[in-house]
Amino acid sequence: MTATAPAALTSEQIGALARAVSRAPSVHNSQPWQLLVRGTEVDLLERRDVVLRRHDPFGRDRLLSCGAALTNLELAVRVLGRDCHIEFPDRDDAVATVAIGRPRAVSARDFSLYHAIGRRRSHRHAFFHSRVPAGVRAALVAAGETTGVHVVAPAHLDKLAELLGFATRVLREDRGYQRELAMWTAHTRVTGDGVPEDAMNEEALPVAGLIRTGTPVPDDVVLAERLADENLLVVCTDGDTEAEHLAAGAALERVWLTATAKALVGSVITQPLHLTGFRARLVSELSLPGVPQAIFRFGYPAVPTAPSPRLPLGELFPDGPTGGLR
Repeated sequence: MTATAPAALTSEQIGALARAVSRAPSVHNSQPWQLLVRGTEVDLLERRDVVLRRHDPFGRDRLLSCGAALTNLELAVRVLGRDCHIEFPDRDDAVATVAIGRPRAVSARDFSLYHAIGRRRSHRHAFFHSRVPAGVRAALVAAGETTGVHVVAPAHLDKLAELLGFATRVLREDRGYQRELAMWTAHTRVTGDGVPEDAMNEEALPVAGLIRTGTPVPDDVVLAERLADENLLVVCTDGDTEAEHLAAGAALERVWLTATAKALVGSVITQPLHLTGFRARLVSELSLPGVPQAIFRFGYPAVPTAPSPRLPLGELFPDGPTGGLR
């Protein structure tokens, strides 16, 4: 007997995938991705026209963002009750292809993470002053660990404070960086992307919010004390290839969604990691197991956080809002 081929996606199912991808975190909330649906295959496309020359000169954070979107896309397919397989084609226009298979049961874990997608927020404010239980921290680490990707709590917070303080002072004085950040902060209400002004907060660590000219920098001792009151994880990879940037972003989103499912909030620090020599110093000073790609700070919220704006769903499809079917 010949097995029946997997059924193509309906327009309603395509909409569900698009909504999940649209809610992924991204550098400066730039949403640098699109979807191309081809029957039972969905290509995740990287929008290389989204360029942050000062913050992300080599497009590393853009690929981290696409990795986060890939995690959401995979979860959405599985919660639709379909099996799927991720392929990484050797094509410039697609960073990954999700091949959708036959029906399968939805796991409790996938269901939980999928329903965390809409509740996830970038919380750049201070956290409520209570430590996260060790078992919860361990669950976050386990969610991100995979072949070639390592999630670790940083040691030597005095050294980390010294490096982050240095990075903050450098970025405060970088006029090009400040102009770019101001542009991405100013246009959110018009375009549906960018960083909302109310997400910028000076009460948390200076690197918890994006760094502006007026961002205060405590001395290294005070900053180390404040880091000790935070919950931090560093996402590292064995190497520094584009494929590993994508894998790091996918792992980071699994960590973040796991945190959200456990009533935690978080934000990501990447901007200091683009300074020349900064990542090498982190590896050396913090004894990291690989190349650092992102720092994730998390905790219980002291204040509510509003969702960031999103582009219209139709813009996710290169062929317009009809579903991108091809």
